[in-house]
Amino acid sequence: MSQLDCEVCKKTKSFTEAKKCNDCNKSNLFEFDLDFSECPVCGCKHLYYKKDFNQAVGCIIILIGALLVPWTYGISLIVLSIIDLLLYRRIKDSVECYQCKSEYKNMAVPKGLNPFDHHTAELYEPQDEQQ
Repeated sequence: MSQLDCEVCKKTKSFTEAKKCNDCNKSNLFEFDLDFSECPVCGCKHLYYKKDFNQAVGCIIILIGALLVPWTYGISLIVLSIIDLLLYRRIKDSVECYQCKSEYKNMAVPKGLNPFDHHTAELYEPQDEQQ
């Protein structure tokens, strides 16, 4: 089932629920096919794909391997790195908008989308007025 993490109403909803959403005030938000040429929430043309993988879990797995190194002579680090890699490869991609940070999970990711780009992300960061 496809889910939407909406930054407008701060809730995770199915697309069926989002069509009737009173929080977003956009009742026709998902009445078209999502080709991700633009964000359905804010209309931004810059989207990217990423793994829907919790980075903290990956770091904890590697940390456990590193802590066990003195007793396993480094084998634990190699084994847990392989486990981390297998988990990472098994996780699906998700699509996220640079501007509104809306995340689209459990969907087919179009081949034309690029991975996260730091330069593009900087263009959408709020500017400090004190500079």
